[in-house]
Amino acid sequence: MSKASWAGAKMVFHQISYEAPPLFLLFQAYFCEKDFQALEESALASGATAEEWVEFIAYVAGFYGNFSNYHNFGHNKFAPTISEQKFYAILASNPLMNDASHPYRSTLAEIWPLVSVEVFALEKPFTQLNFPHKGGVTGYFSRNLDGDELDLILEFLQSEKIDVLNTRAFKNEDGSITITVGSIETEGSRAVEFKGIKFKIAFGEFAPYLEEMNYYLERAKNYAANDN
Repeated sequence: MSKASWAGAKMVFHQISYEAPPLFLLFQAYFCEKDFQALEESALASGATAEEWVEFIAYVAGFYGNFSNYHNFGHNKFAPTISEQKFYAILASNPLMNDASHPYRSTLAEIWPLVSVEVFALEKPFTQLNFPHKGGVTGYFSRNLDGDELDLILEFLQSEKIDVLNTRAFKNEDGSITITVGSIETEGSRAVEFKGIKFKIAFGEFAPYLEEMNYYLERAKNYAANDN
């Protein structure tokens, strides 16, 4: 059950904020092959102080604890208490960076420039989780959707009998809207025009997570006390 929960929980990162999934990938890569002592020694050798290392670890713990860089309660953003330069320096101090062939080097180089602004930004709209048109951020809707469009999306989903809680919505450059649906199967994907707007319904989002979750849930049955 624990493994099933962990597999399914990875969907949450995508539903919270733009930067949460890549940050998760970056932290997983940072911690996966070295223990805390080795990582701390490397961080201190790179110029970080013991206090800065603790502050870095506190931020990472908060990220894992909330499954994003926003608080579960209150939905407010929290940012590192050390500078962006020090934060990156600690990530770059990982001993794996000394191995030119190790994927951690390319992972850090590719991901950090994509998320560094969002990680440290403390001005609107990066201060809280909310609808885009209300000055917040969310992984459920693209930032270019306004309030009227969100109302139209809700109306469209109701007409298609699709639960809004199992979807995400993205407005494309041509004005069309893509609705992604969390599922393993892709059957049911289709294009629909509703009130003059072209919608694309795409089933199969998060399929790898859901397949892994089902794999462990099936095996959890072997340890159930009864059929209930």
